[in-house]
Amino acid sequence: MRIRQEDYDRQAISQLVNYMKEHCMEPFDAHKHAGVIYFSTSKLNKVFKVHQGVGPGTYFRKLRIQKALELYQKGTTNWTEVSFMVGYADLPSFSKAFKRVTGVNPKQYVRQQAHA
Repeated sequence: MRIRQEDYDRQAISQLVNYMKEHCMEPFDAHKHAGVIYFSTSKLNKVFKVHQGVGPGTYFRKLRIQKALELYQKGTTNWTEVSFMVGYADLPSFSKAFKRVTGVNPKQYVRQQAHA
């Protein structure tokens, strides 16, 4: 019995999401991530958005910021250290990605948490 293309795509994206979660502290590489599930980058972008509601780069960025929040909330490091731990080259790049995901920069996030 042949598997339907939609089912195959869903399984492939699920496999990639698991891979992304395990490798979220590494840089995002669309070509590499597409290769994990034997897709072209254009097919990856199209199919990923259908199944996840956002593109793979956006999804990956959210995973990295979620991981950064987990690390920060453990209280063992500062934002600079966290940014390096989750694979950002510098604090400004991390802050920009953080704001794109959360709507606030890391300093504002801390203030909000203190008042919550």
